[in-house]
Parts: sequence; structure tokens; C-alpha cells
Amino acid sequence: MTKKRTYTQFAVLGLGRFGMSIVQTLSEYDVSILACDNNETKLRWAADYASHVVHADISDEKDLEKLGLGNFEVVILATGEDFEAAQIAAMIAKESGVKHVIVKARNNRQKTILERIGVNEIILPEYEMGAKLARKLVGANIMDILGESDLYTITEMHPMDEWLNKSLQETDIRRNYNLTILAIRYGDRLKIPVFPDTVITDGDILITLSEKKINDTKHLFDKILTKI
Repeated sequence: MTKKRTYTQFAVLGLGRFGMSIVQTLSEYDVSILACDNNETKLRWAADYASHVVHADISDEKDLEKLGLGNFEVVILATGEDFEAAQIAAMIAKESGVKHVIVKARNNRQKTILERIGVNEIILPEYEMGAKLARKLVGANIMDILGESDLYTITEMHPMDEWLNKSLQETDIRRNYNLTILAIRYGDRLKIPVFPDTVITDGDILITLSEKKINDTKHLFDKILTKI
């Protein structure tokens, strides 16, 4: 199993419903977020979640250059209205040395074009939402269903220092932190199920289930690696 990389510097260009959902979700983690749009109202909404907001037109190459995209590890182009502008912005991001460029596409033709210019990840929101629904209808597993739930969140996180070298029973994580340990990943191995006498060690990755309201517990954010 390949270990997922953790990024901490994000730029989200385009604050429609898709872009705002990304900004809001990223704000739950200890990361830096630049939110960019040319709509002042959207920027005011994003200001409650992003580290910085910038008024800019991503169809204007001069505006893009001023953003300093090379300072970010991940650039997400969340606007699908102007595909030519998204292409140009993606190329500028790649040329600036951005490690991971993500672009929203509206169809498979756009996806193919973006792949040719070296975009790292292409999102087809409508297709992916449809695929999730289809999997659910034909009998998706519990991880798929919980991952789409409005009530629960599945996360991967490093253990807190006070949990190390103690069993789950000793730490009583469920009672003290409202977290349920679904599995533990260490190296290329995955431990399922996890028993009360399982000892947590340095290097373990805990796969946890919690109610979404519990994720307001800010002191856990720096331990979270990924959210499903």
C-alpha cells in the first residue's frame, strides 16, 4: 500500500458551489488555504474559512502571475465555466512548479485535454456523484456509505502522544475523544478488526469514525492525514 502524502498549502481558484465545498472541508484541517475568485460576495463567504482571499480573474494571465502559484503545493481549479482559462491556469501552475494540480472538468473530452497538458488529477463532479449513487444502489460497503454520510466522518490520523504504547482499553479513546478505531495501518499492513488490547505504537495510522460535529475538536486536526 502506498503511503498518502500530506499537503499543507492549497490554492483554490473559483468559488462556485464546488470550490466553496473544497474550501470549507479543507478549513477543518491545519492547512493554509488561498481562496480566489472575481466575485466579492463569494470572497466574503470564503473569508470565514480560508487563510487568505484574493480578488482575481483566473482568465487574466497577469492576475494569475500575481498569485504566486508556485508557493503552493496544491492548486485546485474549481471553475468549469471557462475551460480555456482553466487550461491556461493549469499550465501556469505546472510551469510554476506546483506539485499537484487538480482541475474540474465538465466532460470526458475536457478530461482528455487536461491529461495531455500534465494535470495531476481531474475531477468530474457529476460523474463521480453518479458513480457513488450507483454503487450505493447495487450494494456498496459500509465504508462507502459512511464516507458519504452527513452525520459521520472517516479519517486517517496519527495517534496523539498520550496514546502511544498504550492499549485502546487503556486510552479509552471512544469515551474520551468520541472516536471509534475502525482499523490501524502500519507500513504496508492493515489490522482489522482492532481489539481492546491492541497497543498503539509510533508510526501507526489510525482509521477512525466520528460524528461530524466532533470534528470541531481543533486539537485533533494536526493529527489528521486524510478525510474520506
